[in-house]
Amino acid sequence: MSNPTFQDFLPQGDTIQLLQKQIRNRRIAHAILITGEQGTGKRTLSRLLAASLLCVKKSLQPCGECSSCIRAFDNEHPDLICIEKGVPLTTDAKKNKTTIPIDDIREMIRLSSTYPLEGGNRVIIIFNAEDMTIQAQNCLLKILEEPPSNTYFILTSGHQEQLLVTIRSRCQMIKMKPWEEEHIVQILKKSGINEEKALLAAGACQGSIGFAKHLADDEEYWKMREEIIAIFFRNNERSQILSVSSRWKDSKNDAEQLFTVLEDCVRIMLKYRITKRKDKTISFLSDEWKRFAEEADPGRFTFLLDRVSNSRKQFGFNVNIQAIIEQLLLCFIGEIQK
Repeated sequence: MSNPTFQDFLPQGDTIQLLQKQIRNRRIAHAILITGEQGTGKRTLSRLLAASLLCVKKSLQPCGECSSCIRAFDNEHPDLICIEKGVPLTTDAKKNKTTIPIDDIREMIRLSSTYPLEGGNRVIIIFNAEDMTIQAQNCLLKILEEPPSNTYFILTSGHQEQLLVTIRSRCQMIKMKPWEEEHIVQILKKSGINEEKALLAAGACQGSIGFAKHLADDEEYWKMREEIIAIFFRNNERSQILSVSSRWKDSKNDAEQLFTVLEDCVRIMLKYRITKRKDKTISFLSDEWKRFAEEADPGRFTFLLDRVSNSRKQFGFNVNIQAIIEQLLLCFIGEIQK
C-alpha cells in the first residue's frame, strides 16, 4: 500500500494547501494540533507531516522515497518520537495504561534535550493528546513555551476541549472535516470494494474513512444490517410484528446497531429524496419504500429519525427491547401504509 500524500488531503480544503506552502517556505509552526472526528485522517496526516519535516530532499517534501521518509512512515526514524496511551516511552514503565502519564512527557523532554541524531529536525507526535493527564499536559506546556530548536510537535485530538486552553493557544489548529461520501466511495472502490457496498458503507460512516473501511470489511455488520432491513423495509404486515419482535427479546447487545442501521437507512432515503440522484443507494428497499424515498414529504423522514432517537433513549432507560421494536415496527409500517 502506497504512503499518503498531500494530494490525498486536498478535498479537506485550503488548510492543506496552506500547510504545504508553510513546509516549502520552512515557516511551519513549531506546534500543530490536528482535530476532528474519529476516522477523518488525523493520524495519517500527522505521519505525513512528520515525513515532510524529516525528508532530506529539497524539491518536494515529503518525497516518499528517501530513507528518512520511508523510516518516518514506518515509525522507525530515530528523530521521530511517538506518544500514545498504553505505549510507554521507557522500557521499565507499565504498559496498557489508560492515560498518557507525566513520565512519558518527561522522557520525551529528556530525549528532546539532545541534538537530533541525524542532524536535521526532530518531530514529536502525541496521538489522542486528550489522553494526557493534567500533570502531563502542564509538563508539555513548559516545552511548548520554549521549544528546542529544530523540534516540532504534532498533536492529534478528537476532543480538543479536554486539552488545556494554554496548550491549544500555542498550536496551529488544523480541523479535519468529515469526508464527502463521493470521496469515500472512490477510496473504497480503489481498495477493491464493489460499488454497491462502497455506496452503502460511505452512507453509513458519517464522513469517516476509517469507519467506512471497517464497515466494508465487517461481514457480521452486513449480515445484521440485512436482517434489520428485511424486518423494517421489506415487511409491511402488522400481523408479523409480535413474531418478529420476539426474536429480539434476547438481543439487547445488538440494540445499538439496530438503531444505527435504521438511522442510516432513513438518512439515505432522505438524501435520495432531496438530491433525486438515480443511483443504487436505495436498491435495498422494497418497492413501497422506494416510492416513499422518491415522494414522501421531507418532514416524514425527520419524524422517523425522531422516533428512532426516542427509542434509543428508551433503551437507555432500560425499557424492554421487544416492546421498543414493536413500537418502531408499528411506526414504520404506519408510515409506509399512509
